[in-house]
Amino acid sequence: MINNKFKILIVDDNPVDKGLLTQILNAMGQDFDVKAAGSYEEARKYDQGIVPNLILLGINLPDTEGLYFLQEIQRKANEDIHVILVSNFLNRDNKLKGFQLGVTDFIYKPIVAEELKVRIAVLCRLKKIRDDQDWAAQKTNEGIKLLYKELENKNKRLKELDQLKDEFVNNVSHELRTPLTIIQESVSIIRDGLLGEINEKQNKHLMNTLENIDRLDKIINDLLDISTIENRKMRLYKENVNINDLVKKVASDFIPSVVAKGLELKCVVPEGPVDVYVDKDKIIQVLVNLVNNAYKFTDKGKIELSVIENADQVECRVKDTGIGISALDAPRLFSKFDQIGRQSGAGAKGTGLGLSITKGIVELHDGQIKVESNPGQGTLFTVSLPRLPVLKQYKNFMDCIREVKLHYNTYSVLVFNIKNPVGTNDILLDELSALIKKQIHRKSDQIVRDNGSVFVILSDTRKEDAMVVFNRLHHAINETGWESSHNGFNGFVIKLVNFPEDVHSETELVNLLKTYKGVGPT
Repeated sequence: MINNKFKILIVDDNPVDKGLLTQILNAMGQDFDVKAAGSYEEARKYDQGIVPNLILLGINLPDTEGLYFLQEIQRKANEDIHVILVSNFLNRDNKLKGFQLGVTDFIYKPIVAEELKVRIAVLCRLKKIRDDQDWAAQKTNEGIKLLYKELENKNKRLKELDQLKDEFVNNVSHELRTPLTIIQESVSIIRDGLLGEINEKQNKHLMNTLENIDRLDKIINDLLDISTIENRKMRLYKENVNINDLVKKVASDFIPSVVAKGLELKCVVPEGPVDVYVDKDKIIQVLVNLVNNAYKFTDKGKIELSVIENADQVECRVKDTGIGISALDAPRLFSKFDQIGRQSGAGAKGTGLGLSITKGIVELHDGQIKVESNPGQGTLFTVSLPRLPVLKQYKNFMDCIREVKLHYNTYSVLVFNIKNPVGTNDILLDELSALIKKQIHRKSDQIVRDNGSVFVILSDTRKEDAMVVFNRLHHAINETGWESSHNGFNGFVIKLVNFPEDVHSETELVNLLKTYKGVGPT
């Protein structure tokens, strides 16, 4: 611990008093560092570079007042200094001035040795307490710094290991794809009899091989998906989708397997379309994972898929009458590689990644997934997706632009602006969007509409290439006779904007689009 000497400065013009004070201090048996000065100038020489812990100060000095000296030493010091005024205090105002200047204590002359010893002993104890606190604080800070450094090194190492893990998973997964595809094709060729006839026993083994190849292919896809989700590298190609169609498609695909197992599959969706702004393929993957999960763990009863339309969100529900999940297992349900013990039979095991991937995809869509279940009473999964009304697509347009800019250095925007439409504007926009969608083949290209325009965002497309798409779309629309099929329809204006040839920022893009419409994306 800190063990600095207790430094004392005696400042008094009376040689007898100086000697007496020095004698008393030496007799205390403490390891004091005592200095004495008979004037302010002499004290200044002592004060240079050394700050005393205690000053025994006489009031009147030959070259200046002691209180002035006190004021100066306090101003110059970087820490508090204890000061004891030593005087006969004939002038009572000196005490008040001393208090105002931060004097610690007072000693009357003639000096009483025992009184002085007690007061200095108290100050020594205070100094020791402060020194111990400073030592503890210093050691604590040093310990905290060491812990931070150790934590920083461990975090750095974890990041390196995590990166190595991701690289390993990606490399191994990609390397497995090619030989796996070759094996699958070879087995299929043999099974199809292209290399000669096969008997029933051989066909059974080949079928078993193909099933295991499919399972291995799913494992590879799961590993790649979880890696891209964790690294926030999974790209979403969003578009306006009728969620009812997706739910119906997934239900239709599962009907043969469900019926063969003796289960009922029910699909309940609203009568009208329920539009959401999502990556269609990813949401299908979510629904397939949930329905497949329900199928594996339901031996009797039914599986029900439903869509519930709310004001600000859409809920997709998958409910089964299976064996359910215990309260202890529920918190681990979405963990990686953690296969919950739902007491399934043989063949119900997977990679343990399906629900983790499902949760990741839903959250990438700014949605939520929750589960309700009790053992023996079935399970209900609810996926909530934010509802973005079709008439408010400007925000979606800018989201698309920002997403495209993250991955590409250039993009083009085609603006189809309807002029003075007659009839229901939504119908015109729906038809125009459908016509354009048939001509757009790349998943990275996006179609976004608002209540007066349709925007086509062509990623990684220069202006001259965008002109080719421009002409193809215009020609395709004219070929359908769509414009002439609407009585009173005044046509539309098509504009082309390229980044960075025409605009260099989102602000410039918005301002330019405002000149086309009078309003622009927000």
